[in-house]
Amino acid sequence: MSLRNRLLVSVLLTLLLSLMAGGAFTYWHALKKIETEMQAAIAVGGRIAHNDVDDMQDATDAPRRLGFLVEHFNGDRHLRASLVENGKVVRASEVARPDSPAPQWFFDILAGSPKVMKIDLPAPFQHMGHLVLQTDANNEVAEVWSDMWLTLSVLTIFCALVLAFVYWTFLGAIGPLKDLQKAFTRVGARNYGERVAERGPEELVELCHGFNNMVDRLASAEQQNKRLHEQLSTVQEEERADLARDLHDEIGPLLFAADVDAAAIEQLAESGAHQQIPERVGIIREAIGRMQKHVRGILGRLRPAMLLDVGLAHAIDNLVSFWRAHRPDLDIRVDVPEEGFGEVVDATVYRVVQESLSNAIRHGAPHTIEIGVHANDDRTLSVRVVDDGRGLITSARQGGVGIPGMQERVASLGGILKVENRHDSTGVVVSARLPLRAREQLAGAIAEAGETMQEAASQ
Repeated sequence: MSLRNRLLVSVLLTLLLSLMAGGAFTYWHALKKIETEMQAAIAVGGRIAHNDVDDMQDATDAPRRLGFLVEHFNGDRHLRASLVENGKVVRASEVARPDSPAPQWFFDILAGSPKVMKIDLPAPFQHMGHLVLQTDANNEVAEVWSDMWLTLSVLTIFCALVLAFVYWTFLGAIGPLKDLQKAFTRVGARNYGERVAERGPEELVELCHGFNNMVDRLASAEQQNKRLHEQLSTVQEEERADLARDLHDEIGPLLFAADVDAAAIEQLAESGAHQQIPERVGIIREAIGRMQKHVRGILGRLRPAMLLDVGLAHAIDNLVSFWRAHRPDLDIRVDVPEEGFGEVVDATVYRVVQESLSNAIRHGAPHTIEIGVHANDDRTLSVRVVDDGRGLITSARQGGVGIPGMQERVASLGGILKVENRHDSTGVVVSARLPLRAREQLAGAIAEAGETMQEAASQ
């Protein structure tokens, strides 16, 4: 059952129960009212009859006087007076008839048994029988029937209006909810162009506004993910080209030289010039050492985690050493504390420094680069990489993936990254501010995850 139908059925059942409860209360109240009226009527009628009978001491014209006594109750709404002689009704009064009598079934469930009062006549009239008063509830039941019709009609109209108002109100509210339901379905199918109209009650307007903001963010994230995916492929190709160039330019000549020296050793051994072989071996070993140095530099660029095992400062020193070997004319100044800040924070700092150095050297042609990492008193970590190169290139900023990658890494720890030109427009300043509390939170999460995995493994 839909939410609309469920609500309407609930309201309808509530109203019906209210009508039933109101009917039961009205029935109980009517019984009490009729009982009270009948008791009062026969009590008053009895006093009147006794007074009239007590005044009848003279038996002169007895039938006429008894007739007047009975006729005294003609038109009474609740009592009927009867003159009974030898068990037979000789004369009876006429009870006033109601204008709109109640149905017989309604009379039967409310009237009950009539109340009867027997009044003995004075001695001169005893041979003529006795007077009997009997209640008649027709008028009272007719009043109750009229009142109940009016009350139930008002309640029915009220309930119908309430039901109609609830239906109208809910119909106005269910429209935006249905739109939201359809919109969520389409968003679940990765249709991030879906939007809903912000209409209806205030709460639904806020809900629709929040949905539209959520879809905007999802669409933006989807576009950014696509762009980053494309740029990642480009970066991978660039990294492969860099590695190929490094291997070709650095390792290739050394391998060729080692091969030439090895061939020369073979020729010297065949010619018997053994005294020259140690010199050639030393040259080969020197070439191998240089190749090992270059390989370590490449590994440092590919796997910084290996370097971070020995500390952030040492990892950055190795990175700086790599660039100094390639750019001896470049002055790189480093101010990094010996102690680390946790694996996750150190890795982020290293990546920021690595990307900033690479961008500065490849695109800015600087003469000096300053690297600074400092812990602040407010439990934050500041990272600054400043160069004196050509400054930012607009096209490079818009199409590159390095800066967005750094921003995402820093933002994942709750930090802020800024990349801007220096005030004198002679270089770039890359500054990042990281909260050190993220280190404890991530460390706790990693420890908790490890404990959970151990418990699962033990089970």
